[in-house]
Amino acid sequence: MRLTVALIVLLVLLLLILIFKKRLRRFIERLFRKRSRAAIHRFRARVERFKLTQKKYIKYQLMKEPAIWQAMEAYEKEHRASPERTLERVEGYIDEIVPHFNILSYYTFGYRLAHFLLNLVYHVVIDKKNFEELKKIPKDSVVIYIMNHRSNVDYVLVAYMLAERISLSYAVGEWARVWPLEYIFKSFGSYFIRRKFREPLYHTVLEKYVQLISKNGITQGIFIEGGLSRDGSLREPKIGLLDYIIRTIQDPEFKRDLVFVPVGINYDRVLEDLNLVREARGAAPEKRGFMKVLSGAAVVVTIPRVIVRNGFYYIFRGIRKYGYTSVAVGEHVSLRDYVARLDRDIFSLPADDYKNEVKQFSQHVLEGVGRVIPVTPVTFMAGALLEDGRAVIPRTDLIERMTEMKKRLVQADARIVRGKEFVDLIMEKRRLAFEADDRTGELLAFERGIIDMAEIEKTIDLAMEVLSLRKIARKKKDTIVINPKRREVLSYYANSISQLLNT
Repeated sequence: MRLTVALIVLLVLLLLILIFKKRLRRFIERLFRKRSRAAIHRFRARVERFKLTQKKYIKYQLMKEPAIWQAMEAYEKEHRASPERTLERVEGYIDEIVPHFNILSYYTFGYRLAHFLLNLVYHVVIDKKNFEELKKIPKDSVVIYIMNHRSNVDYVLVAYMLAERISLSYAVGEWARVWPLEYIFKSFGSYFIRRKFREPLYHTVLEKYVQLISKNGITQGIFIEGGLSRDGSLREPKIGLLDYIIRTIQDPEFKRDLVFVPVGINYDRVLEDLNLVREARGAAPEKRGFMKVLSGAAVVVTIPRVIVRNGFYYIFRGIRKYGYTSVAVGEHVSLRDYVARLDRDIFSLPADDYKNEVKQFSQHVLEGVGRVIPVTPVTFMAGALLEDGRAVIPRTDLIERMTEMKKRLVQADARIVRGKEFVDLIMEKRRLAFEADDRTGELLAFERGIIDMAEIEKTIDLAMEVLSLRKIARKKKDTIVINPKRREVLSYYANSISQLLNT
């Protein structure tokens, strides 16, 4: 009897759903549109219309490209494949590459999750004055953010930092093609690329997709090094995606400018640093296939472990974070201006000469990235410890060396990261600047010197909180002792700012 009643109720519910299906769908669509508009207004962010384009329309646009059909013909001849199989392969590539951007995923779920995770693990320092640089970019330009690659957390960190300005579409590697990361990244507007897959047909489809979104003004984020830095220093730039984007201006119908914005990322602790240092040493062979994907996505396991650990510290001893992290932007580079300054048409050059021109441009942008990589307390202190060279360093000697290093960093216009712990010292500097006319030069210089020394001391204390936790260095009376087994890790962090100290 009960089973019969349950079946009747179920049938009635299904019947009601069928009757009111259209109304229910319209109600859900209106609800999503309303919440999406509210999210955009809250962040005052710019979302390009093309991001909301359905995948079937993008697929239609790509299949109109003559270059893709020519590549299909070449593939059929080389592999003796039927047109049907080749078409099926191309459609598979399109489905794999093209994302399905969702405003609510990006600005509600994604932003809130990023805010929670990042601020639980790090002290996230946002330099709002530095981000004013973005206002100088002409509004009708297509913007591509070019970044160094320190951690798989970079994707989340940069998107979080820029959320109030734009929604960023990343080029994401194979490591994120695991559930649920693949679905999440695609809903954030990221497109997937196979980094070491050499098939010409695939690269033709990828090239035409990248050019399609560039023509339609999609803001992109590219890690120009092509992978994580193993030793902490900047790697040689990879020009594949950059080449695809640059070729966009060959289209006579595309009248807008392509603007490349250097973005520097740095951390007091990179979650994958020990694995990266081991790879730099060559201790383990490069992983392939599934193991490579699993290794790249290891941060998915690391972050929850860190959160659980920090949760216990928060409850019992106060939260224990992994130091500072920050992002900085540099002066943008206009592609049309750059090409116009050259005394030749690079697109009419032979293939090798054209490739060299693209390499020079990518190196130019990468140098801009290197100039804006933030100097966090750990990287600052690591650089000083290694420059000194001793295993046991008196604190007074370290302060003296870091003071000298700071002068070089200021001369290089480096972004020295100062968080909430430095607020009082920053206010003191502003007070001195305001009272400069009422004080003698000697007294003013003396007071500034005291504040500068206090900043260095605070930097050492913050760095030591992280380094001692990692057993990289420890305090012993009035000295700092470096753990020889972790010296490579210290070098990894020092290398991230070496280009600023050697200018």
